Amino acid sequence: MCLPDFMHATRSFIPALFLVLTLGGRQANADWALVTAGKAGAVIHHAANAPETAQLAAKEIQHVIRRATGVELRITSSSESPAIRIVSDSALAHDSFEIRAEGQDIVIAGNDDLVPSKPDTWFVPSHGTLFGAQEFLERFTGVRWLFPGELGEDVQHHDTLVISLPEVIRSAPDLAVRSLAYVGESDKGTAGRPKSAVFEWMKRQRLTNALHSFVTGYGHSWDDYITPADMEAHPEWKSSNGEAVRNGRVKFFCTTAPGLIETFARRVIESLDRNPKREMASISPTDGGGFCTCERCAKLLGKDPHGKVNHSLVMLTFYKQVAEIIQRERPGRRLGGFVYYNYQYPPSTAPALPDNLSLCWAPLNYYGYGLLKPVYREEFERVMQRWSGITPHLFYHNYSTWMRSFHGAPLPPSIDILQRELPAAAKQHAWGARMVGTSAWGVNAPINYILSKQMWNARLNVSATLDEWLQRAYGPGWRHMRQLDDELDVQMRAHKEAQSPVYKGSQYEVNEEVMKNIYATLFPAMEQHYRSALAECRTETQRQRLAMFGDNLTQLHFALRKAGLIPAHAQSIFQRDDAAFAAFMTGMESTFSLYRDDLGIDHGPVWKGEWSAP
Repeated sequence: MCLPDFMHATRSFIPALFLVLTLGGRQANADWALVTAGKAGAVIHHAANAPETAQLAAKEIQHVIRRATGVELRITSSSESPAIRIVSDSALAHDSFEIRAEGQDIVIAGNDDLVPSKPDTWFVPSHGTLFGAQEFLERFTGVRWLFPGELGEDVQHHDTLVISLPEVIRSAPDLAVRSLAYVGESDKGTAGRPKSAVFEWMKRQRLTNALHSFVTGYGHSWDDYITPADMEAHPEWKSSNGEAVRNGRVKFFCTTAPGLIETFARRVIESLDRNPKREMASISPTDGGGFCTCERCAKLLGKDPHGKVNHSLVMLTFYKQVAEIIQRERPGRRLGGFVYYNYQYPPSTAPALPDNLSLCWAPLNYYGYGLLKPVYREEFERVMQRWSGITPHLFYHNYSTWMRSFHGAPLPPSIDILQRELPAAAKQHAWGARMVGTSAWGVNAPINYILSKQMWNARLNVSATLDEWLQRAYGPGWRHMRQLDDELDVQMRAHKEAQSPVYKGSQYEVNEEVMKNIYATLFPAMEQHYRSALAECRTETQRQRLAMFGDNLTQLHFALRKAGLIPAHAQSIFQRDDAAFAAFMTGMESTFSLYRDDLGIDHGPVWKGEWSAP
């Protein structure tokens, strides 16, 4: 079939590698008429004992083709042709797939292994046929899943659906573990904003954290293993620089104290034995500062590139000693440890780490658009390369295009960061990534979408992908929204470049300073871009999607006005008095428009400095 115009324009960023072959049993460029004049021209086939992944792949194909054509292709396990055949193939690489022609059929083959071939394999369950089905649908029906829910499923109508497959299509992910967080997957949800819709969207973006119970073990966890009673029995374990126990939980201890390592490792083993299916256990420190600087620990301290005390050698030594015990006592079990906070930079020399340990680099300096600061842009890939050389299982975790934004402020996509970050992780052979998005889908869906796509294909053309998302979401008025994004990018970059390179928690907050410097200044222009885009929407669906963006501008306008950052009586289509705004927020409770977490969608007035939970 002929590709739609937008696919010709954006084909460079479709995540697949192409190999031109002669197709056995059928001439190259032959066509498959899947739907003609309202009638099905093929079935969807999988084996009777097909794994759940292959069955889900068949249902996805059936669903989208029905939405696109009104015709339902029958799913069968009997031998029929022509067919779209879903085939599980363990010979293919992890999560990979290929789409090829065989006689009268189109074959979508993928690795669907749900258990490792060897007990000690660094393994993540594989879902290749599902990803192959999604590639098939995006490529040949033009479907895009822009955001969760039916409104976010952009399906093009086809009276006739004819597939031309002149090439074998092969694809595999650049990162084995692909996780997107803070997009509503762990919130309570509502009737109109169910978590299930978020997980469906995540599956369709090929995110591993939506598909299986695998949990990367990097969370702050010292208090899971050492108890207040231990600290009372062993006062010599207490950190020389910070409180040991807070709110009944152990926070910090001396990692070089005699006997501490052995007790800690024994508790980790006990935890692993209680949870035999857990893929990894975390041995990461408590969040924040308070690490020991006793005479033994001081010998392991250094300086980071910015002159601050660097605890990374202390942490790596601790990780190594614990991991070696686990490797000996529980071979095949995996551990994860953060390199973060005042141990985010690698030491000048590092110990050789055992293979059962993965390090998760969480560069705190780069949180909240910190990578826009020149000093951090310059060092970024060099630091990642160094960490990659220290651990063969590097995991990357960042809040790079995220700020805590409760009041409707659209976050800029930051093309600069997106072009820099995950491509570097793939280049340095990172094992996986956990990126942080936002549950304010009305304004920030493009960031969630691009991050997801990049974790599969780090060579993605980010700017073209943003353009396509805007075109598909808003129709002809998309250029106004792209201009709005570009203006936000410019303002955020200027704000960050003027900011001190010394990290502070307030630097990733959309607080009063950010509201004043960026959003109050840009609000009139944002409103004009919105109104211009709305005037050019051609369909009700496009208007509804753009209205989700407008919902955020309503919230933002109210917050700015209440904070005294814009005139109280400034003319705006988003103006609401207190009563009207309260009614508006009630109506937003069950939508995907605004930021939502377990506290709901209303987090009070704009705050100064750093936000703290009530």
